[in-house]
Amino acid sequence: MDIGCEQFIDVSRKLIRVSGEDARKFLQGILTNDINKATCSIIYSGILTPQGKYLFDFFVWNFNEEAFVIDIDERRAEDLKSILNLYRLRSDVLISDSSHKVLLGLDMQSPSSFIDPRNSKLGWRKLVEEGFDVEKPNRNEGLVKKYEELRIQLCIPKYGHELIPNESYILELGFDKLNGVSFTKGCFVGQEVTARMKHKTSLKNGIIKFRNAPNFSSKNKIIYNEKGQKAGVMSSSINGMGLGLVKFMYAKGKLICDGNVLDVLEEKNGSV
Repeated sequence: MDIGCEQFIDVSRKLIRVSGEDARKFLQGILTNDINKATCSIIYSGILTPQGKYLFDFFVWNFNEEAFVIDIDERRAEDLKSILNLYRLRSDVLISDSSHKVLLGLDMQSPSSFIDPRNSKLGWRKLVEEGFDVEKPNRNEGLVKKYEELRIQLCIPKYGHELIPNESYILELGFDKLNGVSFTKGCFVGQEVTARMKHKTSLKNGIIKFRNAPNFSSKNKIIYNEKGQKAGVMSSSINGMGLGLVKFMYAKGKLICDGNVLDVLEEKNGSV
């Protein structure tokens, strides 16, 4: 089956099915977002450590009262299943793999698809059958690059770049602005620390977007301020646009990375 000119299968994603009589209650108790918002829809959410640090981020699809599908980076899928089984205890919950694939689109929205809940400019997502193949793989490489450019332009954090397991705090990376956390649903793992950061503290660290970024490599490049102090690291870049993780107290004045003077466009603490 052929697909539209602005659609591609995201082969980096893995789908995990969570089903059973207790599935909704089970997910509601551990996810950062309100699972009830996923009814016949899709939400962006995560799981934290008890200390409030990031572990996983993913999308959750809900098709009926007892069946949910988690859409996650394939590199994190097995670890997520282990955590889900750890929390499952004696709940009536079955955790299994799904053979479906994730179709992403940047063109006219496809039937049965959902707009990306993090930002509508990231297009839409749709679950398709395993046999749904891409007929023009060379075109897909260009679309994957275009999608990455959009992610960086929209200041969207990504696992392995900005989102680091057991290190990152989700509010420092704008999780609340990405519709990824609910402060009204009640308790979830790591909720106390997250709520305290939301209501009682000023964020000391965050994500910035900038132009004139050096080429990104697998090793993060250090960002210095004009005094030579380490202000943070560059975490993503493409075509001169980049994202960086910084300490705000040091990220003042001129910022330099790999010899490039950075043109700061946005900070996730709200300033531009």
